[in-house]
Order: sequence, then structure tokens, then C-alpha cells
Amino acid sequence: MTLRFGKYKGQQLENTPKSYQAWLLKQDWFKAPKQEKPLHQKLNGWDGHSTKGQAIYDAVFEQEKNESNTIHCGCGRMKEPKEEFCGWGCIAEIN
Repeated sequence: MTLRFGKYKGQQLENTPKSYQAWLLKQDWFKAPKQEKPLHQKLNGWDGHSTKGQAIYDAVFEQEKNESNTIHCGCGRMKEPKEEFCGWGCIAEIN
């Protein structure tokens, strides 16, 4: 990380004296930004009614759907990628 301030401006943090690195890392203003909670943890305490909770719930659903190895049949049911149809005797097989 290149420093953009102070006595060692323009230098890599790793190349500054150890004492300076230790001091800098103790400063509140230098702390790394907090990692955002995973979406499913943001739903803790959701009452099932708020629009913010619903938006998070929808985002979790879409994320899981995108990570899934399954895809959807023409009828809307899930099927394995190697299968042509879902196997439920759906209308998509007849057409």
C-alpha cells in the first residue's frame, strides 16, 4: 500500500520503519473499513414485513440461485444442467 500522507508519503507501508507501521496501525483514522455483513446476517430480527428486509431477502434468494448448479425447466421447476427437462411430467416435455 502506497502512503498518500505524512513523513513517508509516496512510500510503501511495508518499507517504512516498524515503529511507524505499529503506530499507524493503532490510529483509529487509519483502520481498514469494516467488512460488510453477509446478506443472510442482515436479516436477523426481520419481522417479515419491512421493505428493507424484503429487499435483502430477495437479494439472498437471487445470490443463492446464481450460485446454484441447477437451472430451471420451462415449467419453472429446477432441473440439473445435464437434464433436458425437470422430470415431473411437465408441459415443457410435451411441447
